[in-house]
Amino acid sequence: MRWMTNLMLVLILLALPAAGFALQDDDTDKDYEWKTWKTRRSHAGFNGHGAFYYMGQTFESSALDQLATDMGLDTFDGVMMGWGGYGLGHIGNGWRIGGGGFGLEARTSGLYTDTGTNETYNRELLMTLGGGGFMVEYSPWMIGPINFGVGGLIGGGGAMIEMRQDTGAFTWDQLGNQYTGAPSSAENVSTDIMQGFFMVRPYATIRVHVLDWMAVEGVAGYHLSTLSDQNWYFGEKQLSGKGPELDVNRPYFRVGIAFGG
Repeated sequence: MRWMTNLMLVLILLALPAAGFALQDDDTDKDYEWKTWKTRRSHAGFNGHGAFYYMGQTFESSALDQLATDMGLDTFDGVMMGWGGYGLGHIGNGWRIGGGGFGLEARTSGLYTDTGTNETYNRELLMTLGGGGFMVEYSPWMIGPINFGVGGLIGGGGAMIEMRQDTGAFTWDQLGNQYTGAPSSAENVSTDIMQGFFMVRPYATIRVHVLDWMAVEGVAGYHLSTLSDQNWYFGEKQLSGKGPELDVNRPYFRVGIAFGG
C-alpha cells in the first residue's frame, strides 16, 4: 500500500523538527534532576529524539480466512508485521510531543491448479494496515539507564485487502485485453478494496540507554479504531451491503532504536 508508506514518511519528516527543537539541555526545569547513564539532565531520557521500529499487531477475520481457503491458500496466522517511526520533543516536566506513522501487512500466497485444464495460477491474498498522527508521551521515570513512560498516538489510517491471480507470464497487451470487448474469465486479475478510519493507540514504553544519544526501546500498546464492515470501497465506489469483517482492535508491540540528545 504505497500511499500508507508515503503517509508514514511524511509524518516522520514533519515530526523530526519537533524533536530537534528540544535537543539543547533545559537548565530551567529544576523539578526533574535525573541522570541518564552518563550525562546529567533536567528530566528523564532525551530532550528530543527520533526512532525507527519493527512492530507486530494481532488481528482476526473469519471472512478473510474463509476466502483464503476458497482460493486454495493457507489461512492467516493472525499477526501483521511491519515498520514505523516517530519523532518526539521534550516540552517540560517529563512531557513530549511529536508525531509518527506505521505500515503493517499480512499475506498468504500459493499455487492453484485448475483440475479441468491443468493450468497453474499464482494466487495471493494480502491485508495491509497503516496510518499516523499526533503523539504525546509522559516519561519522567528513570532508574539508572532505564527510562519508563506512557503515551499515545491519535490520528487516522487505512486498511486495504488485495486479491491477486496470475499465470506467472504475461504481457502488457494480455493484461489490457482483459478489459476490452465482452467481459470474460480473466486469468491475470487484481482486486483491491479499502477503508479509512480514525484511531487511538495508547501504549507503555521502556527505553534502555546504551549511549547518551542512543537507546533500545520496547513498547506494548492497544489499537482502537473506527474500522467496520460497512464502509469498504472498491475504487471510488462504496460496496453495497457489508464487506468483510476485520477485527484490528487488538494489542500491538514494537521494538526499535531511538536517537537523540
